[in-house]
Amino acid sequence: MRTVMMVTLLALAGCMTQQAYDGAKRDRDEVAHISGDLRFTAGVPVSALLRQVDGHTLGITQSGVDVDPGSHELLVDCVVQETKSTSRFSLSVEVSAGSRYRLVPETGPGLECIAVHLEARD
Repeated sequence: MRTVMMVTLLALAGCMTQQAYDGAKRDRDEVAHISGDLRFTAGVPVSALLRQVDGHTLGITQSGVDVDPGSHELLVDCVVQETKSTSRFSLSVEVSAGSRYRLVPETGPGLECIAVHLEARD
C-alpha cells in the first residue's frame, strides 16, 4: 500500500508547471505551454525531459512550462531506458499564445536518441 501511495505522489509531483514569465498568472490563451515527459517514467522506452527554458532550470517536480509567446531556448535530455543513455539537445523554438506544445524524442539505429523536436498539440 505504501509503495502505491509513493508512486502516485511521485506521478502527481511530476506534473507541475513552471511559470517562466514575470507577473501574475495569466489565462491559458495568453501564454504558450511547453511540456516534456515526467521524470519518473515507469517503463516508458524513450523520454524527452525538459531541463531548462531560456537558461532557467526546471525543478525536479516540473515537466512543463508556461512562457510568453515568441522565441525561446530549450535544453532537453533524451533518455533511452533500455541502454540507460542520455543525450542532451538545445532547441531554438518559436511558440504562439494559446498553443500547447509537446517535446517528442526520435530514435535511430541501435536505440540511440538522434533528435528531439517540438510538436504543436492544439
